Formats: sequence, C-alpha cells, structure tokens
Amino acid sequence: MRDRTRRDVLRATAGIGATAALAGCLGGGGGSDDEVDALDAPEGTEVVEVGPDGNYVFDPEELTISTGTTVRFVWLSGTHNVAVTSQPADADWSGHDTIEERGFYFEHTFEVPGRYEYVCTPHQAQGMTGAIVVEE
Repeated sequence: MRDRTRRDVLRATAGIGATAALAGCLGGGGGSDDEVDALDAPEGTEVVEVGPDGNYVFDPEELTISTGTTVRFVWLSGTHNVAVTSQPADADWSGHDTIEERGFYFEHTFEVPGRYEYVCTPHQAQGMTGAIVVEE
C-alpha cells in the first residue's frame, strides 16, 4: 500500500466540493416543505414559496394582493434570490439579491399599487419568474 500524496488528497477534496456545489444548484435541499417554520406566517401575511420541492419556481407564480399587505418569501430549497426586474415608478422594493439557502425568509409590505416582477437570477433561464399585483 502506498502513502497518499498531496495530489490524491486534492483530487478527493475537489470531488466532494463539486458534488456539494452541484447538489445545491440542483435543489438538493432535502426534507419536506412543512419543516420550514417560516411558512407559518402571521395572519394577514401572504407567503410566496421560493423553490418548493427543489423546483425552479415561485409559488404562486403570480399573487394579487391589496395595498398594505405584507408578503413573506420563504426559501424551500437553496441557491435562490428574488431580483426585482420591474415595479411601479414610485415604488421602492429592492427584493433580495443575495443568494440564500433553505429556511431563509424575508418580508416586504407593498404600499404602492401596480405590478411588481421578479426573477431568481441563477435560475431565470429555467423560467423561475414571479409577479405580485397590488390593487387598491
């Protein structure tokens, strides 16, 4: 039996790292959606699921709400963000550009009527887009 070389160790480590990175990109978050506590939003708060079941979708894809409604975005798989692509001229929603992992959530209260569109930047090519329509 021969001694392990530095090259052997690097090869093994690179393989593990690549596998872990690929699993995250493929939605390998594991577990069922009901294990994420953030899904239990306060009454009157709407929830948008980010990557449910490891799929490249927002659920619902389009949500209609009244002004003053808070929306909670809940990550159910990893490697996603919520990047705003359009919104009413006088709105100030910045979304959440940072890539996050399963279990993360953020909220925003929509005060300006109109249509807000957003994408998951890493998965936009796979069709991961969403919209919120705010009505008075």
